[in-house]
Formats: sequence, C-alpha cells, structure tokens
Amino acid sequence: MRFSSSDRQINVNRLEALTDGVFSIAITLLVLTIRIPEPGEIISQSELIKYILSLDYELFSYCISFFVVGSLWISGNKRMKFLRKTDDLHLWLSLLNLLFITLIPLTTSLLSDYGDFEFVELLFHGNILMLEIIALIEWEYLIRNTDLVQEEVLSKLDIRNIRKKNFFSVFVPILGMVISIFTSAWSNLVYLLLFFRSLIIRY
Repeated sequence: MRFSSSDRQINVNRLEALTDGVFSIAITLLVLTIRIPEPGEIISQSELIKYILSLDYELFSYCISFFVVGSLWISGNKRMKFLRKTDDLHLWLSLLNLLFITLIPLTTSLLSDYGDFEFVELLFHGNILMLEIIALIEWEYLIRNTDLVQEEVLSKLDIRNIRKKNFFSVFVPILGMVISIFTSAWSNLVYLLLFFRSLIIRY
C-alpha cells in the first residue's frame, strides 16, 4: 500500500502532537514532587517560611529536572524540524523516548524524598542516560536514512557538531553516576553542564 505525501505529513504531525502532549504533562507533574503541608500542619507564618526554606534540595531537584526535560524537548524539536516522514522504527524510538520522559517525575520525586540514597541518584541519572542514548540513536538513524528528512534542512546541518553535542549529552549523566558513588547528594549539579554545552563543544 502506497502513502501520499499528505499521509506522511499527517503521521509526522500526529507524532509531534503526541510528543508535545507527553512533555507538557511530564513538566506539569514535576511540580507535584514538591510536597505542600496539609492544612493544620503549619500554624504560623514563621513556620511556613521555615518549611519553604527547608525545601532547598526538593526545589533544586525540581528545577534541574525541569531544565533537563526542557533541554530534551528542544533537542526533540530540532529533530522534528527536518523530519519529512517517519517509519516504524523511528516511531518506536520516539515512543521509547516518551516512556523514559514519563518516568522523570517519578525519579525526581524519589530524588526529593531519598536524595541521600546512592541508588536513587543512580536511578535518576540512569533515566536521563537512557533518554540521551535514545536521542543519539534517533539522530544517527535520521542522518543515515535521508529519505525520512528534508534534504534542504539536512544540508544546512553541521552533522559533526551535532554528534559532538550528542556524545557530550550522554557523558553528562554518566559523570553524574560516577559522582553519586562518592557523594550521593547534589550529584545532579552536573546537568548544569548542559546549559554551557554550546560553549564547551567547539566546531
């Protein structure tokens, strides 16, 4: 059965809509990892201020996870930008990516509650590592299967620089896992490196 170009475009649009929907839900759920006291637990303004100040690690974990999800969404948008059509393998790679995206609120919640546990830190970093590996594989698959991409957009891409950034992104959670072995708390600081990725990676 042959598909017209419009059918292919519909498939890409549906994938993009699903991806944006999952990302928006995941980002929204992240804020629920921060526990709000039940009515009656806090009886004065000073206690409320003290409680909010005690959420430093939880708020930091939320911000880091929000930033990582945002970074992954931007990367995914760049891939979608030059996608002309999709196929079964690319769809499954995209769904696998969304699977690990939906796990980020869970691993972030565990990080907020049990951040001192090495296993929880490793679980969080492992989740991000899987997402970066999938992104790397998806980029390579699209670059090698040029029939799936818009040639005029592909011709303008610096493939060498993209690969450098992808491998750097894979390295960051691995570094986080190594650091968490020696100090379980605050190892997610390594994700700030993603913010400076364009400055660190040179042509």
